[in-house]
Amino acid sequence: MVSWLRQTKTLLVYSGRGPGDGKRAVTNYKTIQSSGTYSLLDISLETGRKNQIRVHMKDLGTPVTGDKKYAARNNPLGRVGLHAGQLTLTHPRTGAQLSLTSRLPQSFLKITAPR
Repeated sequence: MVSWLRQTKTLLVYSGRGPGDGKRAVTNYKTIQSSGTYSLLDISLETGRKNQIRVHMKDLGTPVTGDKKYAARNNPLGRVGLHAGQLTLTHPRTGAQLSLTSRLPQSFLKITAPR
């Protein structure tokens, strides 16, 4: 998904009308598994804009579970349904590339298990 993200004075981020109406944001995703109600997605970002995933999922009509600010209607996890499985960053002092990984919470697998 590609859009141009803007922010209101109240700090709500939303997609602008097109090129030049905000900062370009690119989100790639694929479905890993789905229960029919909830889906587990593998999301990768080409850009790193504030609330990018949250806005793009809302724009697609499938807000992030538990994300009331961006239109979620339910919260089966008791939290916003985002989890960073891998983060890559540059160490601020050494300049070394760091890659951090984290296991997926089991609760994510439970609500997205095919029925």
